[in-house]
Amino acid sequence: MTESSSPEIIYIGFLKGEINKEKAAELLVSLIERIEIAEIRVKSLATLKKINFKKPKLYNVLENCLISDENALVRSNAVELLLSNYLDQSFNPIIWVLEHDKSPLVIKAIFDHFETITSSRYNLIRKGLTDWLEQFSSHIGIGPLESIFFLDLEALYAKDKENYEVSPQSYKHFKNIGDFKGGEPWILIKNKHVEILNFNYSYWKYVKENIKRIKSLLKLNDLEIYLKTVNNYSLIMNIQELPPSLGKLTSLKKLILKRNNLESLPYTIEKLTLLKQLDLSHNNFSKFPEIIGSLSSLEILNLKHNKVQVIPEQLTDFLHSLKRFQM
Repeated sequence: MTESSSPEIIYIGFLKGEINKEKAAELLVSLIERIEIAEIRVKSLATLKKINFKKPKLYNVLENCLISDENALVRSNAVELLLSNYLDQSFNPIIWVLEHDKSPLVIKAIFDHFETITSSRYNLIRKGLTDWLEQFSSHIGIGPLESIFFLDLEALYAKDKENYEVSPQSYKHFKNIGDFKGGEPWILIKNKHVEILNFNYSYWKYVKENIKRIKSLLKLNDLEIYLKTVNNYSLIMNIQELPPSLGKLTSLKKLILKRNNLESLPYTIEKLTLLKQLDLSHNNFSKFPEIIGSLSSLEILNLKHNKVQVIPEQLTDFLHSLKRFQM
């Protein structure tokens, strides 16, 4: 097996016992350091994670990827390996990243890792995370906890566009945009809490990528018709699931999620105890999302234009109690 081998070939050789873990890691590191194609570097880092190589000599390679690589997917994979295998050595580069890296993929990887870590040994990193989140949330105009959902959305945009940078300023435009001119905005915030969220991944992504045209878009009488037309003639694909951090928007009263190709809802939606109106129309639900039955304040539910054929018997009384139910 030569240094020109691909990550896939190296991994197969490792699984077959043709090369040991040390040699496999050596070949993968060679690809990371020599190959200019970002996709190969990303796959090489992912393969290093699969073979579970943790020798100290790998630390410098990962640190260099995190600090120096131009590709956000490479950096996010590198930070995951650093946090998993070399956490105590990684204080300085992690703090540097929180102060300088603008990729939501990288920032989210750090947030996800420290979500369950409570040791006081890492208070410096947690302070860096808190400072980052407070700055991010201040641009949106909401509390830090709720802004985690929007960080997760930023990471979704970044997967479609590898070197996408965090763009919290764009959310101020969503406060001014409604489907109909003069109607409710895509985001309504009161007292630093999101009360209305009208989220469509493709529509929001289009606006983010066309901020310079925002004045023209705001003049449209029915922006949704325009965006629907644009979407029909583009290759933009809607998301299939929402991040669980949706449950952090506990002040939500109205949630519109139509045309997102959704097949399920995150279990955390049960935390939206103030939610009165939920629109799931024009999605891809094949089964009735039973988690909806936990929404004690719900009054209006729209499930039109999905594939749902059967209503669970245990939810019959709940649905009858609603002011309006469409399916």
